[in-house]
Parts: sequence; structure tokens; C-alpha cells
Amino acid sequence: MLSEEQIDELAAFDGQGARVLSVYLDLDPATQVRRSYKIALEDLVKTARARFDDASARAAFETEAARVQTWLHSEKPRGKGLAVFSCAPRNLWRADFLAVRVMNHLAFEPTPDVAPLLRIVDEYERYAVAVVDKEQARFFTVFAGEIEESEHFKDWVIGKHDQGGWSQARYQRHHEAHVYWHLERVAQRLAALHRRRRFDRLILAGPEEATSELQRLLPRALARRVVAVIPASLAATDREILDTTLDIERRAERETEERLLGQLLDLAGPAGRAVLGVRPTLAALWADLVQTLVVAFSASGDGSDCPNCGRLEPGSVERCPACGTEMRGVHDLFHRAMQRALEQSGSVEIMHGAAEKRLLEVGGGLGALLRYPSPVPQQVARETLR
Repeated sequence: MLSEEQIDELAAFDGQGARVLSVYLDLDPATQVRRSYKIALEDLVKTARARFDDASARAAFETEAARVQTWLHSEKPRGKGLAVFSCAPRNLWRADFLAVRVMNHLAFEPTPDVAPLLRIVDEYERYAVAVVDKEQARFFTVFAGEIEESEHFKDWVIGKHDQGGWSQARYQRHHEAHVYWHLERVAQRLAALHRRRRFDRLILAGPEEATSELQRLLPRALARRVVAVIPASLAATDREILDTTLDIERRAERETEERLLGQLLDLAGPAGRAVLGVRPTLAALWADLVQTLVVAFSASGDGSDCPNCGRLEPGSVERCPACGTEMRGVHDLFHRAMQRALEQSGSVEIMHGAAEKRLLEVGGGLGALLRYPSPVPQQVARETLR
């Protein structure tokens, strides 16, 4: 996954009049049949090609598209997603395989389209994993499917005394004190890690004696972030730690998605704190009411965008219903809606699995929690349909 600094560098790239081709492809092996990601790219290119009226812009697009397609045909895909940015006139080329899925998307604009990367940063939580025993500790951070070991340290702990009598009891107390000091230090180092690299959730792993005592010693701010306490060995590989963390993360994500969908269903209605459906949700975006935009992962469709007032409409709309300005076609309406939500300092949550299917059924793949109750979205949607 690109760092936030790398994303910022891309966002600041100046094409000096040349356009940048941004391509995102879903490479998840579970969804790939005969390298269907290549077919997805061909479809994206074909759809984009049909939108160009200007011959020079079309020629520039064809050059960049051929560059990406040639590279992709020679590469073996890795991970679950791909992000490519190409601008030959300005020597920009960046291709990154991602450990998480992305929606298939293509843009040919004056600047790189980094909105999908920003959504990953916004959507995914950073996990910390502390693998401990009575002498050692290893710290890992996991974000967007990638793992990094940040610390590994060992404290000197006096061994247990194997003789009987009063001397054994004294040594045992001495041993327990050293273990306590070690785990106290682990808690302090975890707090320091959190100050350096803020994480959202914490997993404690190791023998039960060590993890239960460590959990008791954690500062309140860290104790609130503990999402799982599991057995593990200090000899566990990075891959084993990552796989375990991803399993825990997936369960937590599904629970969060189901809870969020439940909120949408409970709060949606006339003048409610939520909206369901494409038109009401786009109306809420236009009114700057969206706190959390909720999108089904597989939702897609074309739409129209008003360059004057920013109104988004599904399908092909010639004139803006709000201000009468001629609207522009949008290839990926849901992508543009997510981009708009982030621009308004809202957040974006993407539904997968059962929650995704339910959102497609009841809301066409789109809904939102609002900043405050308002009848505006439903009113605007009704007026548009007249």
C-alpha cells in the first residue's frame, strides 16, 4: 500500500497540460476467471474511448492506455488490487499491486485520480499486534493487508528456583516481580508505539498468563482498542501473524458493516437521520448533509455531474434540475459520489458480502447517514422525478 506521503505526491503532480491515466483493477483471485482483470481493463478503455470528441485528447488517451495494457500483459498479478498512473509526456509511471481489493475504475484527467487510495486510507483500520511471553515481546502493525514488524525486545527475567523451602518461595516472588516489570515495560512500549503510529485496534497474542496480565496493565486508551486475545508463539512467522490478524479483521469488518446497515434501515425515512437509494443519497450529497456514505462494493453505473453547482444525477441528464447548467457525463457515478463525500469531510464505508447484497436490494447500492435530520433529500428526489 502506498504511504500517505506517496499519495500526497501523486495528488500534487502537475501534468502541465498533459492528462494522467489512472487505472484501478480488482485482482482478487476469488473473482478472477481466465484473467478477467484484463477484460475489465479492455471494457474500461472501450467505455472511456467512446466519450472523447476531441481527436488530440483521444490520441493521448490511446497512447496511455496502450502503455498500461502492454505492461499488464507482461506482468504476473500479485495481491488483490492494482493501481496504475501513467503520463508519458511528463515521465510519470507508477504501478502498485495492493493487498486489498479495489473497484475497477479508469480516469483520464489533468491530475492523478487518488480518490480510491484515499478511500482505502479512510476505510481500513490500522491494527497493532503484540506477541508476548514472560521475557520477550514483538510488535507488528497491519494496515490494508500488509504487515510490518516494528519492535522486538527481550528483558532479563530471573529463572524459577527448582529447590524447595523458603528459598524457593523467595525466588518465585523475585521471578514474578521480573515478569511483572517486563510486562509493564511492554505496556509502556505499546503506548509509545501508539503515539508514533496511531492504531485503531490491538491484538494481544501469547501464553494466557502473559496476555491476561498485560491486558490488566494497559493504559485505558489502549485497553479500549483490544479486539482479541489469542494464543501464539514468539516464533510465529510474519505470514502467520498477518493471516490471523486478517481473519480477526474480516470478522470485525462484517460486524461493523451489519451494524451500520442496521442503522441505515432504522434511521431512514421522512426527515430521518439516514437515506437509502441512489437519488435521495445524491440529493443529500448535493445538500452537504452526508456524514457517512455507504456504498455496495459491486455497485456501478453512469451518471451526470453539474459543473456549476455540483449536483449528481443517475443516468444521462441534459440540464441540471437545480440550476439549468448543461451537465457532463460521468462514467462511474458511485466513484464520483465517494469522491464528493470525502471532499465534504465525510467518510465512506464500503459494504461486502451479505451487507452488500442487502444494500443493493433495498437502496440500489447507495445510502448515507446524515449530519442531522433533514427532509431535503426526499424532497429533491421527488422533484427530480416529476
